Amino acid sequence: MTEGIPQLKSALQRLGGLEAVKGRLDRVLESVRAYDAKTNSELEATLRAWVERGGSIAETADALFLHRNSVLYRIQRIEELSGIDLRDRQTRQVLLTAFTITDPQATAGKEEAPHEDKRQKPASRNGHRG
Repeated sequence: MTEGIPQLKSALQRLGGLEAVKGRLDRVLESVRAYDAKTNSELEATLRAWVERGGSIAETADALFLHRNSVLYRIQRIEELSGIDLRDRQTRQVLLTAFTITDPQATAGKEEAPHEDKRQKPASRNGHRG
């Protein structure tokens, strides 16, 4: 995934530079970030995970260890707070590109890394975890 980052950076620089892209992303997410700060709700992290997974509620829920209804609620709340239509595929692609450009390390390697379940397995009847 990181192979295309230089080309993306070049294209976005032609659109006003990385600072302009960061500024636009910040403006779009300003109300979401304020809500997160006030409620510790992690809406921005949910949005990022969701767009990185192509808008898949199930994959996002699995990645964040949430129930799918929690992800649906968060996506709806993000739309209400930000005023953006996340059902629009182009909007999701722009968000993914902006997230990738403004913080490529957070996105790098996500596609290649296998999903690892970090939840603790329940103890078996004989008391051993397994």
